[in-house]
Amino acid sequence: MLVNTLNLDLFTHTDAWKKYGEVITHENFFMLRNFAFALKAFLVPNQPYRLQEGKVLIVKHGKATYTMNMVDYEVVKDDVIVFLSNTLIEKQGQSEDFEVDCLSFDVKSPSLPNLSNSFIILHLTEISRGIVDMYFNLLWTMAQTTPLLTRSMKMLLISMVLYIYSQVSDEKAKATSHREQMINRFVNLVSQNAHSERNIPFYADKLCVVPHYLSTLVKESTGHTVMFWINKAAVKEIMILLTYSDEPAAEIAKRMNFSNPSSLSKFFKRETGMSPSEYRARTKPRQQLTPHSPK
Repeated sequence: MLVNTLNLDLFTHTDAWKKYGEVITHENFFMLRNFAFALKAFLVPNQPYRLQEGKVLIVKHGKATYTMNMVDYEVVKDDVIVFLSNTLIEKQGQSEDFEVDCLSFDVKSPSLPNLSNSFIILHLTEISRGIVDMYFNLLWTMAQTTPLLTRSMKMLLISMVLYIYSQVSDEKAKATSHREQMINRFVNLVSQNAHSERNIPFYADKLCVVPHYLSTLVKESTGHTVMFWINKAAVKEIMILLTYSDEPAAEIAKRMNFSNPSSLSKFFKRETGMSPSEYRARTKPRQQLTPHSPK
């Protein structure tokens, strides 16, 4: 079973997290305010992780670089990121003053928008920043009411996400070409499906193009082949399972749609230079996230 280490660490060590900012936790969500992520051991650099919960993250100070669905992004002050489903993420680095407001929530609600990407990023203008801050402040206040106004908070959260998404859609419509949109969709599809689908026709069919066109487009646009991206995503998924689950190799091979554990082992060693057991032995201690004291 895959362990959600972020939520587990937060709910297990809530008081310790309060050293880094304000914290509110409930059964199906938590909120962090004025939170100094740079002072907390939060995600091991270059270790892939798959977010299993939804998040709205507002950058208040500093900057950070994260790889999301295999593409590097730098987020800076006044950026807002919305994660809605299974984003593949790796931390590359962050400034010492990196500080955020964050709301994490259950993404199983059918009322949430069905986005083509598993995450969206928007740089807020003065006006949109004020609107997003008002949403967050109201949610923060409502999260402290007794009894908890669950339905009202849910509707307010949906409204906030829809507002952010509308701003992103307007921005992308002006700045992103059809070719760029196709590549973005391809990379997101691979990030979501490489655990079970590792053939070019599957992705070509999803994108409504022929395999040859997809291969040419991806190679010309990224400098890498379609199979490079598929194999890269599959390796990340295996790394996550080896690090954050106790599943034996046979179960991981089955989950990843390999014919047997030997095939998975050969694939993983070819791509990383290590066997699955060697990688697991090296990374397993990372599951034990313990609070670090502020500098």
